[in-house]
Amino acid sequence: CMREHLNEVAPRRIAVLDPVKLVIENYPQGKEEECEAPNHPQKPELGRRKLPLSRELWIEREDFSENPPKGYFRLFPGNKVRLRYGYVVECTGYDPATDTVRCTYYPDTKSGTAGAETIKVKGNIHWLSAKHSHP
Repeated sequence: CMREHLNEVAPRRIAVLDPVKLVIENYPQGKEEECEAPNHPQKPELGRRKLPLSRELWIEREDFSENPPKGYFRLFPGNKVRLRYGYVVECTGYDPATDTVRCTYYPDTKSGTAGAETIKVKGNIHWLSAKHSHP
């Protein structure tokens, strides 16, 4: 079947279909860096790709809740999650007027570094750099 074949060979990419802006308040204005992600999670031979990270990101609307139900492990005020292939962030608030989620990041927690596991989190959400993404 075509679907199974594509699942085996197609490189993975990230899309945010229902975006809400996430601003990392303590990430330096104008700073940009790259995070590394596999092209296919089960096929290391397909290589890796770079994901640009900046102060303003897009996340899925369903990955944030102002008043989460019990057992919600994504982003909400006071909770920490990992930005997939990136850093651990903690939600500091939400501005409904601008539909913007605010957070701070922990600089020593970047995926793939020695400090990546210093803060344990249950949630892991995907994201795209607002500056580098296309509608």
